Amino acid sequence: AIKKGTGELAGGNLDEVIYEGYGPNGVAVLCEILTDNRNRTAPEIRKIFEICDGKLGATGCVAWMFDRKGLILVAQDQIDEDALMELALEAGADDVQATGTSFEITCEVEMFGAVSKALEEANIETELREITRIPRDTVDLDADTGRKVLKLMERLDDHDDVQSVSANFNIPEGMLDE
Repeated sequence: AIKKGTGELAGGNLDEVIYEGYGPNGVAVLCEILTDNRNRTAPEIRKIFEICDGKLGATGCVAWMFDRKGLILVAQDQIDEDALMELALEAGADDVQATGTSFEITCEVEMFGAVSKALEEANIETELREITRIPRDTVDLDADTGRKVLKLMERLDDHDDVQSVSANFNIPEGMLDE
């Protein structure tokens, strides 16, 4: 066990697992996990949910609420919205929306490479490029519930085996600044 832990022996197989559950106020939470020991990870994730007023659910309980999409963020000062919309839609994107100081481009996973390549060829720098899970519907939270949900998200994100966390909540503006 010591040799395996120090890397002298080859490690076990890594499993990709998706844990689903509900946070405070019915917020749907989906965690993508990469673990070498499911028997260790499952109780740890369950405990995080319980501490934060949530509940780990059964397979498929919230996955249906999310779509797997390509997401690209482009700073608004780089390009005009109409020009970006034309470029992105021609490359196969589904939508372009202005959000804060960025444009958010979404596309099907199969079109992610083509849209990214079109932006590179047009010399447009991106702030973020990833395949992610985007919620179909969202839950609006008040300040107190928002704090609880953010605490859950932070604890899940801090877990070593968690690769990504997706949730379907909206918090009041200014809450993240706190």
